[in-house]
Amino acid sequence: MPIVRRVLIGFAMSVKLNGNKYSPAGTRVPSELLPTAIRYEKARALAFEHLGQPHRAEECLALKRFYERRKIKEQN
Repeated sequence: MPIVRRVLIGFAMSVKLNGNKYSPAGTRVPSELLPTAIRYEKARALAFEHLGQPHRAEECLALKRFYERRKIKEQN
């Protein structure tokens, strides 16, 4: 997949997953997009690690864990 297309897909996912800036982090993602959000945050964490930004990578991993817990709760 060309890099430009990846960036556009990443931007589109970012807009869809981040939603309204006034809602609390982790609550913006609709339930049906939780699996996508988990994969997205994992990929972002890897990218930030490669860019030498461990603090941002840890933020992504924390959000990924939050989404995973939320997915488990919503499945029960």
